Amino acid sequence: MKIVICGAGEVGAYASEVLDRRGESITVVDSSAERLRSLEENLDIRTLVGNCGRADVLAEAGCGTAGLVVLATDNDEVNLLAATIAKRLGAQRVVARVHDFAYIDQSEIDYSEALGIDRLICPEHSTALAIASTLRNPAATAVESFARGQVQMEQFDVDAGADAVGKTLSELALPTQARLAAVQRNGKSFIPDGSTTIQAADSVFLVATRDSLDQARSLLRSGDFRRRRVVIMGGNRMAAWVCQLLERSGYSIRLFERDRARAEELAAELESVTVLNADPIDATVFNEERIGDADDFVAMVDDDEDNIIGGVLARSRGVGRVVTLVQRADYLDVLYDIGVDRAFSPKLVAARQIEELLDRSPLRTLTNLARGQLDLFRVVAGESGRAIGTRLRNVKLTPDWSVIAVQRGEETMVPGAEDAVAPGDTVLVLGPHGRGDELAAIFGAK
Repeated sequence: MKIVICGAGEVGAYASEVLDRRGESITVVDSSAERLRSLEENLDIRTLVGNCGRADVLAEAGCGTAGLVVLATDNDEVNLLAATIAKRLGAQRVVARVHDFAYIDQSEIDYSEALGIDRLICPEHSTALAIASTLRNPAATAVESFARGQVQMEQFDVDAGADAVGKTLSELALPTQARLAAVQRNGKSFIPDGSTTIQAADSVFLVATRDSLDQARSLLRSGDFRRRRVVIMGGNRMAAWVCQLLERSGYSIRLFERDRARAEELAAELESVTVLNADPIDATVFNEERIGDADDFVAMVDDDEDNIIGGVLARSRGVGRVVTLVQRADYLDVLYDIGVDRAFSPKLVAARQIEELLDRSPLRTLTNLARGQLDLFRVVAGESGRAIGTRLRNVKLTPDWSVIAVQRGEETMVPGAEDAVAPGDTVLVLGPHGRGDELAAIFGAK
């Protein structure tokens, strides 16, 4: 496929590397000849020096005949303008990266629809969602997020004293927008039905909308629900978003920001967060503020090395769990070797979102779970198939399949027994490994 990437910064450069490995025909446009030379030395790509906001530059880059155009400059408005121009020139699909989540939030206006852009992505906000999800359930061994965080899936063990133990699923009062998608017991995984009895130490896959997740999880976990003490190092946009996502969940949050002016801004913006103008890497600050007593330490400054140092220091001084943000994706594997519990890279998130746009097949395996026993499938429903237009109650899916989410347009829901899948819906299904062909037939995916 012919792909044009506008912007050779962190996201654009990494996306170029990922797509070049796939053998795509790539042209990268940037106003910096130095950035482009660095890419040319390592990748088999075409480059063009120019202003990504100009129609003549975009036309010369080949946007008019491109299968995909990715706008990934550092300026949101340039990305939006260039995306609209590229679409007008004839590009099949256009995706624009934005830093400001206001362009993604559709409460006021749908910018993608208004500007004719196929997809807007905000890797920083997606990363903040993933970090917040990790912090919300410290017992989870796996956390997945779908549809910009509207629906989340967690895997964790059921506590012996939980309300759910000894009850069947039909007796368990799960919220409407929540579902127990799978159970792992004695090393074997299966899809439960209404008669399945929950046992202590079951490893369960819980799926729920963001608003229903905490309530659903409380039925399966009886652990210590005291206010968890979270320390966040850094006051960038992602850190502020993590705080906002956790504010209503009963966390005691302290945010350390080195720049005084930024600290004052955050203190006014985040009413329930204690903002301190200090550097937690400083040994005196670390000790005086008793950071070692925190349950979670999240390193989120804009410098990878500082985040790594902060994470290692927190781990060595007794913090329960350490989460680190890094821009360089090649640091991720190393971080786990030095004691970091979870690590996230926004540019890796962006590259994955861009890769998803390249896969237009009606059936795709998103990830593998339960030690290889289960696959998470994304299915685009066709016009026919025994699950199309029929209430899920009347479609025999268990014990093989669990429909965990249905996306229709911009809305995503966790379906109930009375809901039905319509042609064109994107459906997330959990089921046995390697049986995608059967699933495609059920949903008429062709």
